[in-house]
Amino acid sequence: MAAVLVHIDLDGDRPHESSSQALAAGRAVASSWGATLYAAVIVHEPAHDPDDPAAVGVAAARVPGEAKAIEAVRSALARGGADKIVVAKTTAPIVPLWGALGAAWQGVVEHLRPRLVVFGADAPSAAELGPRTAARIGARLMLRARARGTEDVELRDRDRSYVRVSDTGAAVVLIGAASRIEVHGDDDIDVMVLVPPGGADPRIELASSAPAAPAQILGTLVAIGDDAAGDPEIVKATQRLARVLGAQVVGGAFAATVGVIDASAVLERGAALAPEMCVSIGHPAIDLAGAASKVTIGASDKSPGAPLAAGVAASLGDLARMLEDR
Repeated sequence: MAAVLVHIDLDGDRPHESSSQALAAGRAVASSWGATLYAAVIVHEPAHDPDDPAAVGVAAARVPGEAKAIEAVRSALARGGADKIVVAKTTAPIVPLWGALGAAWQGVVEHLRPRLVVFGADAPSAAELGPRTAARIGARLMLRARARGTEDVELRDRDRSYVRVSDTGAAVVLIGAASRIEVHGDDDIDVMVLVPPGGADPRIELASSAPAAPAQILGTLVAIGDDAAGDPEIVKATQRLARVLGAQVVGGAFAATVGVIDASAVLERGAALAPEMCVSIGHPAIDLAGAASKVTIGASDKSPGAPLAAGVAASLGDLARMLEDR
């Protein structure tokens, strides 16, 4: 019997909304084809020391995590229409990258050898796992499919390509919005636990899955490089420009040493700043995050050791005077 496999991303203790839509579409297709619908979840389980007495007697089918959360996921997948649930354990952190999830997910695909693999198009892992899955199993890839029909369901993409039960070969589809199906009555479904070999790709360092948070969010910022802070004329013009803009002047340790800025205005190395606009004078070591507008004055070359362009003080004075006259 053909198998339809749906990858489930989790959002806390419940399936991700897009994965739930993929499960609904998978249910419709599996029922139309007379296929078994598998819902696969990848979970993190730290490596156990085989000589650790605490590891002895742990049931092989135990899904790691909080019992209530596990039951909530299992129940949601059962109500969503899954015939069987596959839990793949991995020692890698659960982040939406092939380097982290690829080994476990490939183990699921090789074990089931599905005719159709379904992802929620907007689920976190879809962009990474979907195309790579298709490439590895030599399957057709549909990037934004929808389920069409009621009895003989087909999956049709935006480019009018489609997948039907009469087609040969495997397919991988990323499902867009799908209509909800009625609650699946049988809540007593099988759970299969796989422990594929391998964890995260050792060539990839998973430092963090969260975006960097800006250290400060400022309106307008004037950043002066150490190369410019030693020129009294440039410093004078910089301070005048900052007054016109209502901006704070920041810089490096040298600028504070010569009295151009206060010690509290020294930029910490690696700190991400997100001003609405930044006027950069010389070569300040500043890391701008977000969609900040940047005006660079005096940097004749991108390298920090490059000399300042000629006429920096005059250019700053002209800019300040133009702003004052407005």
